[in-house]
Amino acid sequence: MNDVEIMNIIIKAIKLEASLKPNEKIYIGQKSYTYAEFANMLNNHRKLSKDSKQTVKSFLESCIKLFRENQDFREKIFSLAGEG
Repeated sequence: MNDVEIMNIIIKAIKLEASLKPNEKIYIGQKSYTYAEFANMLNNHRKLSKDSKQTVKSFLESCIKLFRENQDFREKIFSLAGEG
């Protein structure tokens, strides 16, 4: 599975998580967002500021790394995304 495929599964899982608990917080570095806010950032990536784009990119890169290295995280993402 390549990085683009993994990223798409992760994004799908985050968006589904946002639909289940839109007001719950997700922490990225020093910032916090609700799942709904972060899902909106993913949906409108092209319209984001340079700083916000970097935040999203860094978060997704970290998730891809964690997905590859951590079986529990991978299983949770697959479960949330309805993949396998």
